[in-house]
Amino acid sequence: MRTWVLALGIILCCLWPTTGGLLADPAPSSGAKPEASLKSETAVVQPVVLDAKKLAELALEHSRARDALLAIEASLALLAEKVFDSRLTVRYEGELDKPFIVTRIELDLDGALAYRNEFSQAPTVQSIKLFDGYLPPGRHVLQLRVYARGPDDPPNAEPGYFAGSGLTVHLRNKSVCRAVFEAEQDGDSPGSRVAKESEPEGGWDVEIEASFETEAN
Repeated sequence: MRTWVLALGIILCCLWPTTGGLLADPAPSSGAKPEASLKSETAVVQPVVLDAKKLAELALEHSRARDALLAIEASLALLAEKVFDSRLTVRYEGELDKPFIVTRIELDLDGALAYRNEFSQAPTVQSIKLFDGYLPPGRHVLQLRVYARGPDDPPNAEPGYFAGSGLTVHLRNKSVCRAVFEAEQDGDSPGSRVAKESEPEGGWDVEIEASFETEAN
């Protein structure tokens, strides 16, 4: 009997280091996730709450930046008036009517955007001042772009109709140059009724006449 007890003791002593003890916790399975990971996955995502005070501060900063920009533009215009004695005015006179809807008008002056206006609805009066300022004498290039939608185009869709024209003016010292773009349209848009036909047709024919005249101050 003592021999069996001694042998059993030797076997337990040999197995203890390799098994971590008879009372050791079983090793976690490879697929088990740590408790912290489980808590993070089950945590409820809190909604983002907008801070009214922060929003008010941002609106105030935006207003101040806009006022500063307007002040800079006014200073530059005043400086240009003192430096240059040649003035340029540009107007748009349009007769673009139903079924087309004018959505945007743009003007480039010497390759830079000088005017841009987007219309949520068709402008009732298409007599618009596009530019009025002082420039150095010499050659200047004007480019006009007009965008429109058809009668059945989605309200938020990109305008599918475009017309443009260009004009080169020559400013003189101590003079005023008045440029005018006059637009007239013709044509029928392929509306919903026409689009259902087997051979639908449509078009937008816009004629833009560009001219300028110079008057001495």
